[in-house]
Amino acid sequence: MSAGPSGPRREPAPAGVIETLGIAFSLLNRRPYLILVLVALDCLQWLGPRISGGELFRLVGNYLATAGAIPAGQQTTLQGLSADFDLLLLLTTLLPSLVAALGPQTFAVPFQPVVIEPVPLIAALSIITLFVVGVVLGMGYWTLLGAVVRGERLRVAALAQAGLRNAVMMLTYFVILLLGLVGIAVVASFALAVTTVVGLGAPALSLATILFLVAGLLFYLGTFFVEDAIVLSGVGPFRAVQYSVGILRVAFWPTFRFIGAVSVIQLGLPLALRVFTGNVLAIPFALVSYAYVATGLVLASLLFYRERVILVLRSQAVRASQTQVEERR
Repeated sequence: MSAGPSGPRREPAPAGVIETLGIAFSLLNRRPYLILVLVALDCLQWLGPRISGGELFRLVGNYLATAGAIPAGQQTTLQGLSADFDLLLLLTTLLPSLVAALGPQTFAVPFQPVVIEPVPLIAALSIITLFVVGVVLGMGYWTLLGAVVRGERLRVAALAQAGLRNAVMMLTYFVILLLGLVGIAVVASFALAVTTVVGLGAPALSLATILFLVAGLLFYLGTFFVEDAIVLSGVGPFRAVQYSVGILRVAFWPTFRFIGAVSVIQLGLPLALRVFTGNVLAIPFALVSYAYVATGLVLASLLFYRERVILVLRSQAVRASQTQVEERR
């Protein structure tokens, strides 16, 4: 006697925040060598030479002060902070780094590192070059972890090809962001000038500050999974943003909780490990600990995205089907 037809099978719900983190660290425990990328980069930031853009930043500060873009009193402060910035930190543009999070000056060193201060033109070229190299390194790291999440065999040639393609997509994304920021800055400057003329400069500046803070938070939440989309879905920058925002839309509270948990760990872990950075012998423990947790968080982000992007694609398919039906009518 055959059993009657059963109802439609309910698909398993995506893993929650804690479960996703657990799966991610289980993957990492089976492949602990994945942390070596972050450890090696942090060792370079810790023990390697310092590249200062002091002269370049002084010229930029003088220009901004002369043009009235910054108050004269803030010129020296800005130049001092910029001169202390190590250009090698640009290599961590897309990579979590304990040295970048705390600053190289908080780490004890067994010797006095060499400080290189190139002329302004070379410093400007170095900034661009190090940023591009940082994006390539970062997307290579994300591509490697993406292959682990998909369960693929780690072939150097395939990973290099995919990593280069993902780096191009990410650089395109940054160029689009830069153009957008320039446009916003022009419009904001014009609006602030108009409000200043009519005597509403101070209230307009306060309102603009609040709006920029809210917009920054929404941007952070909406684009949190852009790297994941480029790596796992193989899409370009516009579709990556669409998928990232789509995940926030179709699973807002789980996504909000996940981003909140990851952000708290990313902000709190460097502060917790800072007690080890004053002792040269304890720094390796801090670097390895940070690399382990940071790699696990990236794996968790990729896992979270992979399960939720299915909901986004399904929602898009439903809307496309409804549109076709309405067009046929």
